[in-house]
Amino acid sequence: MGRYAYLIIAHNEFEILSLLVSMLDDERNDIYVHIDRKVKNIPELRTERSSLYVLEDRIDVRWGNYSQIKCEYLLWESAFANGKYDFYHLISGTHLPLKSQNKIHSFFDGYYGKNVFSNLEKRNKDYQEILKVHRLNFCTRTYASPKVQVSTISQFFWKMFIAIQRWLNITINNDTQFYWANNWCGLSQNAVAYLIENKDKILKKYRWSFCGDEWFAPTELMSSELRKDNINIQYLYNTIGRNNASELDLTDLYMMESGDYCFARKFSSKHSDIINWVLCKAKKN
Repeated sequence: MGRYAYLIIAHNEFEILSLLVSMLDDERNDIYVHIDRKVKNIPELRTERSSLYVLEDRIDVRWGNYSQIKCEYLLWESAFANGKYDFYHLISGTHLPLKSQNKIHSFFDGYYGKNVFSNLEKRNKDYQEILKVHRLNFCTRTYASPKVQVSTISQFFWKMFIAIQRWLNITINNDTQFYWANNWCGLSQNAVAYLIENKDKILKKYRWSFCGDEWFAPTELMSSELRKDNINIQYLYNTIGRNNASELDLTDLYMMESGDYCFARKFSSKHSDIINWVLCKAKKN
């Protein structure tokens, strides 16, 4: 019987977060939740069967910024300190499972010792790779600020610094073969131990990355002796909008039904009809 750690990064949609925690509430699971430091009123979460840890040490997480990587490390380290897990599942607070915990455990137990990524692929210095991990990305902390004036100014200077580097042909991390994957993944005990052991080196390497959370774990694990343990499985359903995952609604039903997905994101309490469908589907499966 596998023992899983669910590591949740949340900053809003706390009704969805509460539902997610209740759907993960199983004696085989421990649940770790990071609530963004910008949140003033921490939601009350409860479990009956799982051990629940709401992290007291909280990070001000900003989209596209290095803080996303630091947040993932905080969750991995918190769970790793509590003992051995067969899988460390990194998910967002707007994920929901599409299967029962019995089915999810049966699915992942079949990949024991593996590192399960979604959309894992090798990159060869295409535009996205050069921009996000071969350039020095300044001003990312406020790049997606909710204050329009702040984000506009930040994006202007970010573009300016990128243009200067392009003009001067400045690149970094030129000796690295990069891999990209969805940052939401399920890692083995060995993989988390490796990433924690090499934390300082990894954080330094990705300090100036943009959306580096989608690059660092697959790249570093593919560059290690754990390379053979990394697999690509389409177990998460999500749709990408202009920059980020789009909210799911009833138009996504066909695609969710047609694949063998364990999870989907991103859900919003505004779309109660799709949430009700998920609850029914999880109970049937």
